[in-house]
Amino acid sequence: MNRAQLAMAYQACEVADLARSAVTLTSPAEARAQAELVVAAAQRLLAAASRLAEPAPYPPVDALQLFAYEHPEEAAADVADWLRSSG
Repeated sequence: MNRAQLAMAYQACEVADLARSAVTLTSPAEARAQAELVVAAAQRLLAAASRLAEPAPYPPVDALQLFAYEHPEEAAADVADWLRSSG
């Protein structure tokens, strides 16, 4: 998995975690706030996918994506752990 793919996978894990936590919310205000977080994370996922499709000459600015680019082995292990725990 290259760094762009890893950054996208890392971002997808964040979207899934945020969406999963919305399932248990009962307060409409909390649900809306959580949905806004999910949408923002999904926008970052789209940016990561765009970077995968058309590599940019500059590094990502999102902290999760930047971590994946700078520490690919650790990020890959995190994604693998996430997949095991979510399966």
